[in-house]
Amino acid sequence: MFTPEKMEQIHVVFSEKDSDRVIDVVLKQGSLQLVDAADMELWAQHLSKAGDEEETAAMRTRRERIEDLLKHLSLLPQTKEIQSIEKPWDEIDQKIADIEQVLNDYLDQRGKLETELERLNELKNRVGSVPFMKIPLKSSETYSYLTVEVGHLTEKNLENLRQNLSSILHILSPIGRFGDMVTIMVIVLKQDEAKLYSALREAGFQTIEVEDEDQQLSPEIFQEMDTKIVQIQKDLTGIEDKIKKLASDHGSFLQSVHYRIRFINMKRQMMKFFRKTDRTVLISGWLPQDERDPFIGEIRQATRNQCIIEEIPAEAIPMVREGKLHVPVKLKNPSIFKPFELITSAYGIPAYQTMDPTPILGISFLLMFGMMFGDVGHGLVLALVGALLALKGKPGNQRNAGMLIFYGGCASIVFGLLFGSIFGMEDLLPTIWIKPMESIDRLFKVAIFFGIGMVFMAIGINVINGIKKRDFLGLLFDKAGLLAAILYWCGIIVATRMITTEAETRGKIPLIVTILMLASVALLFLKEPIVHLIQGKRKLFPEGVATGIMGGIVEILEIFLGFLANTVSFIRVAAFGLAHAGLFMAIFALSDAVKNMAAGLVSLLVLIFGNILIILLEGLVVSIQAVRLEFYEFFSRFFVQSDVVYRPLSAELKGN
Repeated sequence: MFTPEKMEQIHVVFSEKDSDRVIDVVLKQGSLQLVDAADMELWAQHLSKAGDEEETAAMRTRRERIEDLLKHLSLLPQTKEIQSIEKPWDEIDQKIADIEQVLNDYLDQRGKLETELERLNELKNRVGSVPFMKIPLKSSETYSYLTVEVGHLTEKNLENLRQNLSSILHILSPIGRFGDMVTIMVIVLKQDEAKLYSALREAGFQTIEVEDEDQQLSPEIFQEMDTKIVQIQKDLTGIEDKIKKLASDHGSFLQSVHYRIRFINMKRQMMKFFRKTDRTVLISGWLPQDERDPFIGEIRQATRNQCIIEEIPAEAIPMVREGKLHVPVKLKNPSIFKPFELITSAYGIPAYQTMDPTPILGISFLLMFGMMFGDVGHGLVLALVGALLALKGKPGNQRNAGMLIFYGGCASIVFGLLFGSIFGMEDLLPTIWIKPMESIDRLFKVAIFFGIGMVFMAIGINVINGIKKRDFLGLLFDKAGLLAAILYWCGIIVATRMITTEAETRGKIPLIVTILMLASVALLFLKEPIVHLIQGKRKLFPEGVATGIMGGIVEILEIFLGFLANTVSFIRVAAFGLAHAGLFMAIFALSDAVKNMAAGLVSLLVLIFGNILIILLEGLVVSIQAVRLEFYEFFSRFFVQSDVVYRPLSAELKGN
């Protein structure tokens, strides 16, 4: 906690004949972040690469087929609890082809049914656009998109007509019989008119001329359309059930094959990082310190102890100390603070050997959120939503986001108890601390002093980072260094003595404070010549004395205004806390204004939807403000961003 995971650089030399076993161990163990040894050691540049092969066409085709099957079967690639299948590729390919054939049949059937359903719904909508049972048989206006024909033909030719019309969307309904003749009505889309007339001629259809436009369609037409739609929907459901069963029957096989392909491709990619001699192979990478012993043990077992392993702590590597080699960073925080890594990583990943602010961020974020959004009822809502997302969401960022919402809800509950507020009602719970609207001055003082504490904490972290990096000049002269801290501390004392209401101390500045303030100002003003003098440079003012003096003045003003802006920015914590209470007052006032409408129902709805609006809108705004204060007023004082994030082979294999 407070610092990233300690890392070690590791080099392993082993016999080339053990390559496959070592690769399997390294890949299955999964904790190593491979690097090319030539990027870390100059001597390794003289060794040749162990491999540079690309994915074969056959393997790429196989992978694409598997990924396509997983997609259509709604299966996500998995790595947990998946065992690589070791059957011959010919046998695997045949089974893949069998699954593809079955799936393609289902997809073809589904496609045809969906097309027919779409066209049938279109036909129904156009016919049904006229009131039911009042549709004239002859009307150019009504049927601008339809063709309707009424006539008779023999019973035998009726079946032939049905077959000939099967390729187009149509409605065919018998509406009468006399002898061996059947009177029918046919409806098709205008675009299929030519096919209709061709089929009618072939069936010996005799058209009945309809002169009276008041003659109407039979209701059986609509019943037939509805029956067909229902049947198609049932057929589609059946197809979906078959696809789900196919996924259930063959999902584990497809997942295993996909895992094996990824495993093989990863082995091929790994070889690009290896260096070799005639008989030996060298692998290099970064390893978290707590993963070292299991990794080394498995490597020794795979090589029957016939290997050479070199471990170098990152701190002991000269190129790391000189800043020429960047160490991959893996954050290490207790599980309670893990969700807050989402916020930290949104700003950046802290550089190796610098402070990880995640725990401090977690505590300060919740304090600010709770103060700005303090209400027991709203907190309970957020906590329930967050708990649901944390339990039901996908592992990883989604669950961490749920935990963040849950923590925020808990902070709101705590401050709601302190404020004595539940859904804005302040007469149901006792007030443990203050009521925001009745203690505005006190709330603002708390926010200011909280901001002062955050600024001092940022300076402290910056000083610790300077000590770790052995940057003693920066530790002293940085804008968040020791001299700036003294100046800020003195400025706070001066400001409080000026505005205090106590007559004994008002306007009286201790001598030591005056001396320290003047000394820190003088040293910061002379920063450039002092630094150049310590560094042994001949010119104390390389760009001229006047430029150096102006630079010193600007430096002092920038530090002063920066600290002032950082501190004053935290007033928004109190301001949004008051805004939260003010919104409640507005909601209650509006509710009272309509309390006599609809027996109080309107008033109740105003309260319910008003609270929902506050939770959604202000909850979002308050979160943004808390994150903004963390990033711009806290992180900006000390944060050094890493260029390299720890990405082990296990993450590469998962595709994360």
